Amino acid sequence: MAGVLLSLWAILAILPKTSAVFLTEYNLVSLTVHMSHIAVIAVGMTLVIIIRGIDLSVGAGVALCGVVAAMLQMDYNMPAYIAIMGAVGTGALMGLWQGIWIARFAMPAFVVTLAGFNAFRGLALVLSDARGLAVKEDFDIIADNLPRMFSVSMIAIATLAYLAWSVLDTKRRRRVGASVLSPLAMTAQVVAALSVGGFMLAIYSGHGMPMPVFLAIVAVGIGIFLTHKTRFGRHVYAIGGNPEAARLAGINVERTTIWVYVFIGILTGIAGVILVGRVGGVTPGNTGNLLELDVIAAVVIGGTSLSGGRGSILGAVLGAMVFATLSKGMNLLEVNSNWQLILKGLILMAAVLIDVLSKRKRT
Repeated sequence: MAGVLLSLWAILAILPKTSAVFLTEYNLVSLTVHMSHIAVIAVGMTLVIIIRGIDLSVGAGVALCGVVAAMLQMDYNMPAYIAIMGAVGTGALMGLWQGIWIARFAMPAFVVTLAGFNAFRGLALVLSDARGLAVKEDFDIIADNLPRMFSVSMIAIATLAYLAWSVLDTKRRRRVGASVLSPLAMTAQVVAALSVGGFMLAIYSGHGMPMPVFLAIVAVGIGIFLTHKTRFGRHVYAIGGNPEAARLAGINVERTTIWVYVFIGILTGIAGVILVGRVGGVTPGNTGNLLELDVIAAVVIGGTSLSGGRGSILGAVLGAMVFATLSKGMNLLEVNSNWQLILKGLILMAAVLIDVLSKRKRT
């Protein structure tokens, strides 16, 4: 997937219509900002799909959380941090509501979240009287850039910390006799980490990292930690591999499933806050419209199997970046919006086909 992304960037850097624009600092910052809310939700959607679930309500949930944030500010005169907490809390409640129906009453996730797809959008329209809502100026903190020196220091520290962790993890695995990466794979990992760090320094060192990108990075970091370093993450993969075997092994499948949906609900609230901060308000009938399709497409393109049990947060982020690059590239090439929808659909079909074929090969 990283190779696909680099190939797309190389093509867009060469084509006459995009060569002078695509690799500019402004365009790359804009690209990462516009994919930030998708990346945030994709972290949660990855866990949902790994446990063989789905969430079709995230687009409507983003609108509802945005309405809650705007109403707390405009109708109740609350400061931005209270409005943000209210939006995130609303997302958590949405996830809890759906998780209980799915886990405790064994209702299909498709049906429950399809109901949420309609109900959450309707609730957003009812609460707002079907009118657009604005937020106050202090909400701009969500869209502002972090201080330049803080951004540079954070990127440098994060890159060095990841490299140090990789070395220490390799030593630990060798000490206990576990498998380790080959020298070539380890070198590729180091080069990739340095390249990502260098890329981020190049585009954010001038004006600082945008807050939406920072929130997306934090969400991705938490998602990677949960899936790789916690018992919860191991339970998620076990449930996706075989729910009945996981239950017989002593895993509380019901509780884990509920927490997965609460997690994606929280991330939906954060994505709603990001969108509200970027545009300065929310339009309940349009905000987040069909966002769930972009998120699911990014997760599937990133290698997460729709049959469950397999997937990665990093793959989902790369999938989101590929999808955002395609959208940005097609806009720069002035591709008709109708054809863009067709091409996105074909790309999603191709990703699912690859997943199906790879599953057959493994079996």
